Amino acid sequence: MSLKEDELLRSYGLLHRVFPEDLHIARPLIQMVQQQERWPLARELAMAMARRMLATGQASHAIGFLALCKQLNHPDTTEIESLTNMARFTLSAYPDTDNSECRVFALIEQLSDSEALDFIKQGNLKRKAAGCNVVKQGDSSKTFYLILEGQVDVQIELEGGQSQSVKVLKPGDFFGEFACIYNLRRSASVVTLESTLLLEFSDQALSMLIQHFPIAGDYMLRTVQTRMVHAMTYSMPAFAKLPEQDKLWAAEESVVDEYRPGEAIKVSSESPKTCQIILSGAVECSSSEGNQLLTSGAMFGNASPFIQLPGDAELKVREHLLLCKLPEGIFHSFMNAYGSFEQQIKQLSSTRPY
Repeated sequence: MSLKEDELLRSYGLLHRVFPEDLHIARPLIQMVQQQERWPLARELAMAMARRMLATGQASHAIGFLALCKQLNHPDTTEIESLTNMARFTLSAYPDTDNSECRVFALIEQLSDSEALDFIKQGNLKRKAAGCNVVKQGDSSKTFYLILEGQVDVQIELEGGQSQSVKVLKPGDFFGEFACIYNLRRSASVVTLESTLLLEFSDQALSMLIQHFPIAGDYMLRTVQTRMVHAMTYSMPAFAKLPEQDKLWAAEESVVDEYRPGEAIKVSSESPKTCQIILSGAVECSSSEGNQLLTSGAMFGNASPFIQLPGDAELKVREHLLLCKLPEGIFHSFMNAYGSFEQQIKQLSSTRPY
């Protein structure tokens, strides 16, 4: 189901409020307003973007919006002329540079306006009341959500049935990408903290975006992997008591590899040394010391003798596998800094059958 014309205009208006410097949102929004012959609003939007672009050091874009103001017969010709002169001077003295302070929708940043419009058209607006479970941990639903208004709480159910809040998401944030990309059950519950307006997309819409636009796909995959590792730090005892900044450090620096059933995983003592953690799936470990099925939460690697597999171990994927590789330096930092982490690692080592 795609957005109707009035819903698309409303969605772009809300997106512009959340991402005020995003050209891929502002330009189509102005065009849609023009098509409805709402000239005062179109002029206001174009002038506001010209001022914003100039203020953020993007003089060439400011000149483009000022030219649009002229085309729309904006009445303040004096300001248009003044801002145009200022933009030209700024551009000649300080060429445009990337401004990290500008808030843009990173998922569509590398798309053209029409490509971004085609993606957003595939969305569906949904209003959720406060206290509503948008997704529930363990569910098999496959929908991706972008928050336009309101706030949601991401919660992970721990052993024993308690729920822990991981993060509060606000307008401009998105969630639900795990299930869409890796065909996994929901790894967390998401509960609305207030009345919340969501733009939801099917897994097919997200898959098409990733397949057709590699840069957007890479950004999405990296975001997914970081969030998956971060969620793991709450569910695994070794990481559970670490400070939040160290959990985020581990998530941001780790790499997640994907394996299909039947693939072999190389066991090596060579660099780069890592601690490998199974996020999802199962691996059969065979060696002269016996066989074992390693499942979610299992930890092994060449970063430490405590997690080392037998020298003749062979690993073969039994179920679709997502494997986190934590760098050796971070692993040893945690071993040296946190007694709880070291204790859990040594305990894991003592319970190994090999």
